Amino acid sequence: MRDPLNDDQFIQRRMILAAVLSAVVMVAYFFVAPRSEPPSSSQQPMTLGPAPVHGEPARADSSDPALPSIEAPEGELPVEAGSEQSVSVETDSFLAEFTNRGAMVTSWRLKEYSDALGEPLDLVHRRGAERFGLPFRLVLPGGGAIDGADDALFSVTPGPRRRSAPHTLVFEFARDGLGIRKTFKFPVAGNVVWIRTEVEREGQPRSHLIAWGGGFGDTAQAGNSAYSQSFRYGDGEVARVTASDAEDERIIHSGPYPYVGFEDRFFAAAVIPLAGENVRIETSAIEIGPANAEPGDTELYVATAFGGAPRNDVRFYLGPKSREALSSVEGLGGTLRRIVDFGFFTFIAEPLLAVLRWVHGNIVANWGWSIVIVTVFINTTLFPLKYKSTKSMRKMQQLQPLVKQINSKYKGVTFRDPRKAKQNEELHALYKKHGASPMGGCLPILLQMPVVFAFYKLLTIAIEMRQAEWLWVADLSNPETLPVRVLPLAMVATQFWSQSLTPTPSASPAQARVMRFMPIMLGFLFYQFQAGLVLYWLTGNCVGIAQQFLLNRLPQEEFEVESGKQRGKRRKRAK
Repeated sequence: MRDPLNDDQFIQRRMILAAVLSAVVMVAYFFVAPRSEPPSSSQQPMTLGPAPVHGEPARADSSDPALPSIEAPEGELPVEAGSEQSVSVETDSFLAEFTNRGAMVTSWRLKEYSDALGEPLDLVHRRGAERFGLPFRLVLPGGGAIDGADDALFSVTPGPRRRSAPHTLVFEFARDGLGIRKTFKFPVAGNVVWIRTEVEREGQPRSHLIAWGGGFGDTAQAGNSAYSQSFRYGDGEVARVTASDAEDERIIHSGPYPYVGFEDRFFAAAVIPLAGENVRIETSAIEIGPANAEPGDTELYVATAFGGAPRNDVRFYLGPKSREALSSVEGLGGTLRRIVDFGFFTFIAEPLLAVLRWVHGNIVANWGWSIVIVTVFINTTLFPLKYKSTKSMRKMQQLQPLVKQINSKYKGVTFRDPRKAKQNEELHALYKKHGASPMGGCLPILLQMPVVFAFYKLLTIAIEMRQAEWLWVADLSNPETLPVRVLPLAMVATQFWSQSLTPTPSASPAQARVMRFMPIMLGFLFYQFQAGLVLYWLTGNCVGIAQQFLLNRLPQEEFEVESGKQRGKRRKRAK
């Protein structure tokens, strides 16, 4: 039985360690924090009156800039419209279109982001909304419909069909004992809208929820349904519910959360209640076809409803999962940015993204070339470690005859045999005498793995990488779209080249075959990954090849060994 300190086995352990680390990060990727359900506090009923928010000091301080009042226009409005009509409001960031039938949203287009066809991205899934209800539909707690609300023709604030912010849009309906008012206040800039909904039945305030039930975000994005989830913030953490969690039951949470909401891969909707008030969020799952999907192709997405009071006063952020945009939302101390979750390697991913943004803004306005530049910088920084690693591997390579003799001396010794300790002591003494370490060649690889995982997460959810082009690559956040993906093949080729230049500490033919097979395994794995991640690894290979050419020309220490004895002194030679 071979010794565990033998360098061959250390190579095996290095390979196993890399595989285990990869498995761990994949599991962590789909990790969902455990649910918590704080107790719900009681809501004070509010009447359906025209009083503005700033007239209610018990609910909010009107001097708080994060909670401006929502004023209804002066004058009485009819309680029902004679026909269906649409109205839109445009801000600097989006164009929102409403129908007065149910006072719901038919389209919410972000002006700075485009869909796969190059049109402004509509966060409303039209087919899903037709089947499961348009956004801002009002429902009862538990998801039941409010009789007469969905088909009601609301009166709307007088004005042209297309309006510009700042603007306050009021929908109102009253008939057969049902009274509903929805108020939307649109600022000129930003992605935050102030919303108030009020419901009465036979003169009594009724608790209700505001629903977004038909799909959200860029559903045409590959794999987007895997990121469809609701979230809630409390105790310094963001907890999430995925669509698969809610597939068999409607999941309900209620409490004084600073914010709740729902998201997809690159976009989010965050509901921010008045300070100190309870908010309820209900999460269910729906099956809809992604945008541009073939008929019959469906995936699982979350549907949510939020609110829970007879009158719901909330701020509603609807836009990109940009850490800068989220941090700018007032009144939350920057905590809204935590919905952009880079996982365990956040401490690496955040500085990495900051460096990429700086390079993109100051050196080259292309995210692909920014990745190349940052990768060159990272590998240059790690060059001293690579130099030490190469020295260690050369020493191990030169010590192989002595290592084999020690192992042959104790051939057949089992782990329980006392002589095994003696064998280990001799190997340790040999390594120590010549300053060699069986693990020395692993250090640069182990240090790069967290960076690889951080890059993987960054490229997965960072809005900056969405639709980022580089040469022939249309989107760095997705795999290449060519019939044959060039970057993974180039990565495999450079991996083989790099391997041929790097000294190997083992002379075992079996280990040599395993190492030759490693680039193919990596190529198969990376073939499915985002083009940006493959570009990072490929650039690292190219830098590594250049560094290895340099290292192979530097003077190296060499040991001459024969018959188990070291002969001669250390001497320098230029290879």
